[in-house]
Amino acid sequence: MLPFDADPALAEASEVIDELRRVRIALRHSAPDSAAALAHAAERAALTKRLRTLCDAPVSGPMLRDHFTERAVILRLALTARAEAAAVQRAHDAASDIVASSVSANRELTAAERSQVRDLRDTAAPGHWRSGVISASRRDGVLDTLGTLRLRDARKELRDGLLLTAQMRAIIDEARPALLRGAPVLFIGETGGAKTALTEYLSRRVLGAEPELVSGYGDITSAQVIGSHELRAESGATVSVFVPGPLLRGMIEGRPVILDEINAMPPEFLKRLNRILQLRPGDRFGVQEHQGREITIAPGFAVLATANEQTPHRYRGIDRLSAELVNRFGASGYRVHYPDHGLSFDHFPAENALLAAAAIVDERGMLPSSISSDELMRVVRAAFISQQVFAGSHGAGFSEFVSTEREIDGRPGLDEAVLAPRTLVAVLQKVAGSGGEVTLERALQRFVESVMHAEDRHVLTHIFEGQGFSVR
Repeated sequence: MLPFDADPALAEASEVIDELRRVRIALRHSAPDSAAALAHAAERAALTKRLRTLCDAPVSGPMLRDHFTERAVILRLALTARAEAAAVQRAHDAASDIVASSVSANRELTAAERSQVRDLRDTAAPGHWRSGVISASRRDGVLDTLGTLRLRDARKELRDGLLLTAQMRAIIDEARPALLRGAPVLFIGETGGAKTALTEYLSRRVLGAEPELVSGYGDITSAQVIGSHELRAESGATVSVFVPGPLLRGMIEGRPVILDEINAMPPEFLKRLNRILQLRPGDRFGVQEHQGREITIAPGFAVLATANEQTPHRYRGIDRLSAELVNRFGASGYRVHYPDHGLSFDHFPAENALLAAAAIVDERGMLPSSISSDELMRVVRAAFISQQVFAGSHGAGFSEFVSTEREIDGRPGLDEAVLAPRTLVAVLQKVAGSGGEVTLERALQRFVESVMHAEDRHVLTHIFEGQGFSVR
């Protein structure tokens, strides 16, 4: 909206611009030469004509032209700031590439390379755009525009599989050298915290290959993961053929293997895995399931494992990982926290907010009309509170949201349910994709109703009502 609501003509211009944006998006998604496309094109022409009339009017015209000129200046400054930030990120990525190159060649960095890496990581944005900020309103405009551009980037990141928060970038940078050596990595965290998405991102973006995925469940066997013999008909006869499983395919083809929820896998399989986690590309592996025949592990193979936090009350069927198995991952074990980890309850959860908005904004970074910015911020705060309570965090204001009479592992908290990042995205996308048929409050009510644990329903209701949602 244009900030000129005091003048009716300018308020109308703001509404026309907003509607013109919606019509252009609708036209882009209409089949060419269809009745809908023709109708949208006619509507676009009418709106464009009306906006031109307003721009030519004696009263509104000069103010509109001044507004558009100022918006152009703000956009240019924002793009300059964005380019400077991108240059810093490219320098950081170049430093990581130098390290990765030495790791891939199994050598140490030279003195010159160490100096180059240090200089690249010390690169700072020059801040030239600030010289064009001559007023508080222009500064606010630049910051708002940068926020919209970041939202558009976040939208793309999320659709590519992973929102690159500071936590995720730090883990990716540190895990990269180990993966390039073929060493295994382990990611531990609460449910819905993007552990699997992180392993898929690392597989595709760092190792450059589509991963094999093995989901943890209680009765999985080595034969299912490594391979087994199958009876097949060939030339009128029945023959036994060895079929490699996902783990062996990863070894042979040089592709990463994701072991998802490794602590839901049976101890018998994990004991076999102990030996496998010690192998690296170039090593020989004797396949017991195939009469001990040996294969050479191809470059690109690595094991990426995820594990849910182990507690007595949640994640049924989950066992504590043995010290022997955990030691196989060495120093490449990472705890993946919920967004805004460590933030007190009275601070704004910016990472949750970025994730939530990125899940539903359009390609221009605009929220759907079915979800207001106020609703979005309230559900973001509710999600953050539920995540911290579920994870056992006791920041400022904790007692306002959870009764001290309820305990999990000796601490007040949620037992089984949480509005995790994955669930938050699903709830918001349900509302945004309903065409206005489902309100956010109704979606949250459905979420609470689906919770099996009665005490959790009570606590979640308390959290949501604390943010102004009626979910009873």
